[in-house]
Amino acid sequence: MVTKAVVAVDLGASSGRVLKVALSDGQLSLQEINRFPHGPTNIDGQLCWDLDYLWGGIRQGIGKALASDPTIASIGVDSWAVDFVPVDRHGAALLPFVSYRDARTEGIMPDFYRRSGISAHELFEKTGIQSLELNSLYQLYALKDHPLESYSRLDRFMLLPDWIHFQLTGIWSSEYTNATTTQMLSVHDKSWDPDLLQQVAMPTKVMPRIRNAGDILGPLKPDWCSEWGLGDSADQAPKVVLCGTHDTASAVAALPSLTPEPYFISMGTWALVGREAQVPDLSDYAFRHGLSNEGGVFDTYRQLRNVSGLWLIQRVREELAPDSDFADWVADAEQAEPGRSLIDPMADRYFRAASMVETIKTACRETGQPVPQSRGELARCIFESLALNFADVLMDFSKGKPISELHIVGGGARNALLCQLTADFLGSPVIAGPFEASALGNAVVQMIGLGWIADLDEGRRIIRNSEDLPQYQPQTSRQQTCIRQRYHMLFDKEKELAI
Repeated sequence: MVTKAVVAVDLGASSGRVLKVALSDGQLSLQEINRFPHGPTNIDGQLCWDLDYLWGGIRQGIGKALASDPTIASIGVDSWAVDFVPVDRHGAALLPFVSYRDARTEGIMPDFYRRSGISAHELFEKTGIQSLELNSLYQLYALKDHPLESYSRLDRFMLLPDWIHFQLTGIWSSEYTNATTTQMLSVHDKSWDPDLLQQVAMPTKVMPRIRNAGDILGPLKPDWCSEWGLGDSADQAPKVVLCGTHDTASAVAALPSLTPEPYFISMGTWALVGREAQVPDLSDYAFRHGLSNEGGVFDTYRQLRNVSGLWLIQRVREELAPDSDFADWVADAEQAEPGRSLIDPMADRYFRAASMVETIKTACRETGQPVPQSRGELARCIFESLALNFADVLMDFSKGKPISELHIVGGGARNALLCQLTADFLGSPVIAGPFEASALGNAVVQMIGLGWIADLDEGRRIIRNSEDLPQYQPQTSRQQTCIRQRYHMLFDKEKELAI
């Protein structure tokens, strides 16, 4: 029985991980090598990521993985989207590495439409991407009026996984799935849109070549081979293989679905809610409902909407009991009264809330609802509100037609209460897992690129056979119907006014 292995580097917005994923006898196994929590910090009034810390955790993890198994064949990196590392002509990163949660883009979209002469609808038709002020397009646009001194030396634009791959190989490129999230790539010819680049003062020469998931980028640089005890031969060096470098693209690659165009929620700090498709949807309906067409692996599209995920409960836990286990919050929520208090989890007030607890309490007070006080009441409020929002978004995608099954993948799939509530409010069965979807999808795409797995369908069958996948059947009741009706009465009018 031959065992083959790759390294998957998976960077979420609250933690980074380096994992070894092995393929043996048609089954995948996963071993966590290094995990390092992280988050944005305030540096001179800007919310920034610590790039040196991230790279240190990755470097340490890869070194440990190769020390334990020198036969590892390849490495691939996925991360959250839209944030970019500016690089100078010498290949050095220009810091600070600013986070998408920084306030520099707050309220910037109307100004972009006015000054560029490009409407929101025209921008959607160009890129297929919904406009969010955190997108790379708006981050760059914000620099036109408030430039950072260091960025004046920008010679190469790199999304975070591109920068890490550049460190490992010396090769500069951008993988397609993540490049689409910048909102600067044409949905029609899959190249950088010159008009949009002009609007953000980015010369075409500073933009990387677009490559596809599954491409072998190149071998590890000799310096890394030497440092990690692998010798100097490029023939023997592990390769860097491009996975779906947007973590959601890797997560969707890991959907254990046997049917075409599956519906999914990839649940982490954000929740990416939608379905896989073979062609983009650029219709007026898609635009009006905020549906996006992000690139998927192997000529697919992720038709989805970015919505609030575990960010809300993460922030509440951080404020009230940072050392507590999330399982305890779920247990407390299960004991709390159903439907007591609801919020619109996509309201702007939650995106940069100074105190998430007080913001939730204020929202409930303003809408005449009981103010949640206990941990269980706060958690129940969050989980029910998330599940109700998920159900609404999925109904937008299906245009009200029944959904045969929904896959919830990622860390949020461990939350049995949230999975059951989503099944109940949607009225569809939920299949939970894999929990490590981004890492498994990352690894499977690498293995396809290496020729170990024939295609994505085979990769998904292998994942399905390798994982224990809990299933939740909808348990619709009159109480849940009333909760959903009250949610819509509270927030539908508010959402209409915001459009």
